[in-house]
Amino acid sequence: MGFLLGAFGKLNAGKYYRSLQRKMMNIQSKARRITRQVERMEKQIDRAEKTALNNLTMQANSQYALASTQLNGNLAASLGEELFNKIFPDGQNGAPQLGDLTSDESSKYNSVMSALQSSLASMKSTNETNIAYQKQQIEDYFEMVREQQLEPLKDEEELLQTEKESLESQIQLAKADYDACKQMEQQDAKMIAPNYTGGGQ
Repeated sequence: MGFLLGAFGKLNAGKYYRSLQRKMMNIQSKARRITRQVERMEKQIDRAEKTALNNLTMQANSQYALASTQLNGNLAASLGEELFNKIFPDGQNGAPQLGDLTSDESSKYNSVMSALQSSLASMKSTNETNIAYQKQQIEDYFEMVREQQLEPLKDEEELLQTEKESLESQIQLAKADYDACKQMEQQDAKMIAPNYTGGGQ
C-alpha cells in the first residue's frame, strides 16, 4: 500500500513541481523583459532631458552674447564718436587709451562704463534667473514623464518579483514533497521485493 501511495504521490508531486518550474520560467522571462523596457525607457528619457537642458543653456548663452554685443555697440553712441575714437583708436576690441583724457572726458567715460557694467550685470542676473526657472520646468516635466511611463512598469516589475519569491517557496515545498514520496516508494519497493537470498530446510 505504501508503495502505491508513494508512486501516486511522486507522480502528482512531480507534475506539480514541474508546473511550478514552468511558471517560474515564465515569470523570470517577463521580469527580464520588463527590466529591459525600464532600462531602455530610462535611457531615452535621460537623453531627452539632457538634450533639452543643453539646448536651454546654448540658447540662453547665445541670447546673452547677442545682448552684450548690442550693449557694447551702444558704447560709441553713449560716449560720442569723437571721444570714442580717442579712447579706442584701434577699435572697441583694442585696449582703451585713457592717458590723454581731460577730467570731463574721463568722468564721462567712467560714468558710461559704470552704466554699461551695471546693465550687463543686471542682464546676466536676469538671464541666470530665467535659465534656473526654465531648467526647473524641464526637470519637472521629465520627472512627470518618468512617473507616467516608468512607474507602471516598475510596479509590474515589483509584482513579478513578489510572485517569484512566492513561487520559490512553493517550489521548495513541492520538491520536498516529491522527494518524500519518492523515498516512500523506494522503501516500500524494497519491502515487497522477493528475497532470493534465504536458505531452504
